[in-house]
Amino acid sequence: MSYSLVGSVPSPFVRRIRMLMESIPFEFRELNIYETDGHLELSRLTPVRQIPILIDGDRTIWDSRVIFSYLSEKHGLPRLTWEQENLLTAIDGALNSGVALLLMKRSGIDITAPLMIVKRHRDRIDSVLDFLTPYATKDDFRDWNFVTMSLYSFLDWALFRDVISLTERPALKDFLLTHRERPIVRATQIPEGLR
Repeated sequence: MSYSLVGSVPSPFVRRIRMLMESIPFEFRELNIYETDGHLELSRLTPVRQIPILIDGDRTIWDSRVIFSYLSEKHGLPRLTWEQENLLTAIDGALNSGVALLLMKRSGIDITAPLMIVKRHRDRIDSVLDFLTPYATKDDFRDWNFVTMSLYSFLDWALFRDVISLTERPALKDFLLTHRERPIVRATQIPEGLR
């Protein structure tokens, strides 16, 4: 069995799959989707033009949630409970809003301006962080699973990209500290030079 995972190093969606595949052999094909060649390759691999992409022989799987389900089925990984599915939906919602804010910023839009679209994305992120904060102190978030990998990837990326601040959310800061020394977290860390 030989997998190829296509994606970028800083992407939190890619990072959570790289963490998930810690004990599953795969080749990582780095793709810079903001360069012309990378964008063309991405367009060739998937009509939705997003990463990660998992290639398993003749089969190509898009989207990190679908890749998680695919690998779970193939490798007998634990299925998510309905509560975990809801937590993951909240994390993904905040992450999608964070990506939208980053793309706006890179497009020259002032993401501190009182624009409705900016406010909607910021409100969603704040709402999700408020929702997740009580969970951060529970044992569920001390376990290392796809939900905690996803939360770690989101928070670390959002801090790296200056999309969020955890100054007022010490429980989420502690969550990051709890997991940051894991070998797979260190191995998939976003290099400083990629800002």
